[in-house]
Amino acid sequence: MKRGFWTVAKKIVEKADVVLEVLDARFPNITRIARLERMVRGELILVINKVDIVSGKTLDKIKAEFRNSRYVLVSSKNSKNIRELMRLIKDKGRVAVIGYPNTGKSTLINKLSSGGRAKTSSESGFTRGKQLIKGRKGVMLMDTPGIVPFKDRDEVRLGLVSGISPSKLENPDLVATELISMFKKNNPLGFGKHYGVDMSLDSYSILLEIGKKKCMLLKKGEIDERRAAISVLEDWHKGKVRL
Repeated sequence: MKRGFWTVAKKIVEKADVVLEVLDARFPNITRIARLERMVRGELILVINKVDIVSGKTLDKIKAEFRNSRYVLVSSKNSKNIRELMRLIKDKGRVAVIGYPNTGKSTLINKLSSGGRAKTSSESGFTRGKQLIKGRKGVMLMDTPGIVPFKDRDEVRLGLVSGISPSKLENPDLVATELISMFKKNNPLGFGKHYGVDMSLDSYSILLEIGKKKCMLLKKGEIDERRAAISVLEDWHKGKVRL
């Protein structure tokens, strides 16, 4: 990400009457951007998105943790609680939308706009520049490129929060094994059932089992761990496996 994006985002956030910070329900704290939150002069609302791809247990944890913050649990994909969000921002004037790449910002804007004009894609970092979009209920929506703070550009974090496409990761196996470790701790039954693997194995062995079951092989029958890792991470990004 170029430093120019910070300049653009800063100007938008400072001028906004309301700032919607879109977070990933799977990692709401990791996807917060403290640097931009400190720049907000108006009202800040945390929009915790993708609630359709997390478990009820995870939602309960989010509600307890964010009980002292102003937040809305939404699914921009299936319009869950969009009306509640509209009620909070109607007639507010300028509403800025910020967040990590691939948190669902553009889809959310389409739900909030009068014409659904924000382009969307599952490819991380799809939005390239500032967009001004006429919203419903007398608001002007200001979209920004997906922002990845410079200090947070480690591969594991970016891979887990969908901040970078799995195929572009240098070491997708490291990210995938970290993800599998999380599932071993939080939802081993769901992950094991989805892939048909033994969750009592260590995370790396589970990754190899997945590659074997998917027939992702190199020459001499060796398992292609990179392809297996990318496959797991793509499932994760698309919400096919849930914590």
